Formats: sequence, C-alpha cells, structure tokens
Amino acid sequence: MILKMAWKNIFRYKKRTLVTASAIAFGVLFTVLFNALIFGLSNESEINILEYETPGAKIFAEGYFEEIKKLPMEYLIEEKDASKATSYLESKKIPYTKEIQTECEIYFNEDYFETSGSMTGILSAVEVEKSKDVFSLHKSIESGSWLKKEEDGSACTGAVVGSWMADDMNAQPGWFITVQCKGRGGFSQTIDVPIVGIIHCPDAEINSSYIFMDIDYIDEMLSMEKAVTAIDIGLGGAGLADRNFKRFSSEIKKTDILNNSLELKSWREIQADVLSVDDMYSLYCNIIMAFMFIIAAVGISNTMLMSVMERRNEIGMLKAMGYSSFYIKRLFMWEGVSIGIAGCVIGCTAACLLNIPLSTKGIDFTSTLSNVSMGYRISGLIKSGWDIPGFIRVTLGALIVAGIAAFIPTNSILKNEVADIFRKN
Repeated sequence: MILKMAWKNIFRYKKRTLVTASAIAFGVLFTVLFNALIFGLSNESEINILEYETPGAKIFAEGYFEEIKKLPMEYLIEEKDASKATSYLESKKIPYTKEIQTECEIYFNEDYFETSGSMTGILSAVEVEKSKDVFSLHKSIESGSWLKKEEDGSACTGAVVGSWMADDMNAQPGWFITVQCKGRGGFSQTIDVPIVGIIHCPDAEINSSYIFMDIDYIDEMLSMEKAVTAIDIGLGGAGLADRNFKRFSSEIKKTDILNNSLELKSWREIQADVLSVDDMYSLYCNIIMAFMFIIAAVGISNTMLMSVMERRNEIGMLKAMGYSSFYIKRLFMWEGVSIGIAGCVIGCTAACLLNIPLSTKGIDFTSTLSNVSMGYRISGLIKSGWDIPGFIRVTLGALIVAGIAAFIPTNSILKNEVADIFRKN
C-alpha cells in the first residue's frame, strides 16, 4: 500500500517530478555511457596487447625485466638456455617465438623519399613462421607482405614498418631505409634494408614505433651468437591468457628451465604501466559518478523539502490518525525512490540505445590518436562495451542516494507534535 501511495504522490506535482527525474536521467545517462566507453577501451586494449605486442608470457634473462623500458642488450638468453626452453615449449605444443628487441634509429634519404630525415623506433626481430602462431601481425599488412624467407631458405633481409611511421616518411614497399642500433657488446651497427611491408593494426604502439625483421638476419648483423632478448609465449587471447599463465607457470617451475639465469613474466607484469591507465580512468569514472549522485541528492532533497512544506496538513493528519513518524518518513523516502526509478529507467534506456551504435560501429579518432596517446593500445576506432555490473552499480547508487535524500527533509517537521503542525499552518 505504501508503495502504491508513494507512486501516486509523485504525479501530484508533475512538473517538479519531471525536472528532478530528468536531472537524474541525464546523470545516469552520462555516467553509464562513460563507464561503457572505458570498459570497451580497456577490453580492446588488452586484446590488442596480446595479439600484436606482448603475448601471454615472456621468458627473460635475469636482470632484463628491471630495465625493460631501456630494452637493454646486456641481459641475453644464451643459445643453450634458449634451446632448453624452446624444447620444453615444443614438447608441450605451446606456440612461441624467439625475439631480439632493441631501440633503433631509422634514417631515410632523398634517393627514395621526398626529404631526408630520421625517427626513433623499436626494432623487433622475430622468427618469421613461428611468430604467426603467437601474434596476428601477419594478418594486418596494409601493403606489401609479411616477412618471408628467401627461396634458398636464407634469412629475409627486408623490414616491415608500422603504418604511421610509413606515413611520416611517405614510404612505400621496395624503398630502402637505414636502421642503426646496438649489437651484442654495445657496438653500433648500421643496416640498409628494403621495406617489404607496411603494417596497420589496432595497436597504436605497433603502428607508430615498431619495425619488424627476421631474427636470423638480425642475429648475424648484430653478432648475437644465437642469443636472444626474450622468448615470447602464446597463451591464448584476453579471456584465456591469465588462466593459462597460472597453469603454465606452475608447470614450468617444476622443471630446471627457470634456473638462476632465466625468469618468467606474465603479460600483465610486462604491460603494468599500460594497464595502470585503467586505474586512472576508473578514478575519473568514480568522480563523475560522485557528481551524479550529488546532483541526484540535491534534486531529490529539494523536491521532497518543497513537498513536505506544502503537505504539512497531510503529515499532521497522518500523525493524528496514528501513523508513526517512521511510516511517514518511509512514505516520502519511497516517493524519492520512485522519482529515482523513473530517472534511472529513462537514463538507462537512453544509454542502452546510444550504446548500440557506439559498441558496434564506434567512433573513428584515427587522425587524433596518431598524434596523441590515450595510454590505451588502440589505433583510432573507439568502441564502447556492455559493462552490465557497471550499469547495475550506477542505477543502485542513484536509487540509494534518492532514498536517503528524500528521507532527510522530513525529520524537522516530524519532530513537532500534531497540534504544533496545524498551529504553524
């Protein structure tokens, strides 16, 4: 009965109810959409990291991970240790590729390009065929082709460059660039290589910074003596990588592969800086949610206060009929909750309708993100997601705030006796 009465009461002041419900609806709409967008960005970023940049796990030489941002060439997995690790991975039928990764300087001149210049990049040398089982890089070639062995089986001497780097250079497949980087022992090596392919993938870091080459060729040019900087291990996509890593980690630790010279790291440990962006955006989302709750609280409180003042006689009559103060407070509380429900229904419905095209088609920010980094590993097309727990959290929060905000204004008048209420009127 009390719910039915509360629901009818909110229509006694239609304009006031509409304004308050609209304010709540707008707050819910904005918060839900922002939360859905962050949820979609986070999921897409994790997928792109695993498919193009960092697989489920990597094996490093001891000391490398502490300085991973510098991509050092001082901490290497020697041939003996690498062979032992890869033999174990092959016995377990786990996809992998050996990798040599280092910072490099890329030079281009007027022999092929419109102007001369240089840019900094990351040279990533991988096994041509095995890398296809770990990454999806070969599926994202925009022009040219992925790395291929020569007909006689010798190493590929070409390079695949990121599309944004290629755009900056106005490069085309077949044109030559000069790559300068450090080899084993710290010596500087200069390599003239043709561009065999240009890669454009959803990972902005790959498009803007990476150049890929055959590990056999780089092993020779940098005098690596079969040593590598890492062994990349494919453990499945975003939904499987974490679970598979736990199982794989426990199994490999039972062997003597991870001796004092090697260490295993998960993709989350390697990409901790990127994943920490989620925490920052989650904080923004919580701040927006807090503002939304404040708007809801002020709106509901103001509406209920005006309603209480206008209905003093009604409150006095209810008390005179024997209804307790707590019952009357609950009546007004449920009125506030009813307005909150109306606002949440409108806001969530509008948010769902707007989120359908956002989650399927997305918004293309390629021209913006090619120059500015959001922290997420996305290249331009931003899609939202369906964060159902987030929808529920925002809705319940709005309703709880609405109920509390409606409960408070009735306190002052209910402290008076029935006679005092009528006398003041």
